[in-house]
Amino acid sequence: MLKIDEAAIDHMEAQHPGIREQIAQFEAVELPPCTECGSTDTAAVHVGIVGRTIYIAAATSKFTMVFNGPRPANYRCNTCRAYFD
Repeated sequence: MLKIDEAAIDHMEAQHPGIREQIAQFEAVELPPCTECGSTDTAAVHVGIVGRTIYIAAATSKFTMVFNGPRPANYRCNTCRAYFD
């Protein structure tokens, strides 16, 4: 689910051409439900701190970041915060 408005996406697009399309791709993806609580409000997990990925994580709930260390799993539940594969 988008977490920001179109004006914010316009601002991001000006700094990172093509980011609007990347955000749309994450919004369209079907993610598995949480293996702990069954919630369908889940996100793909990515490692990094690059400005573009920070913007994507800020824009959509289907993308979450781990800033340091290895990726703990492929997905994260936005409801119970569990990581799962």
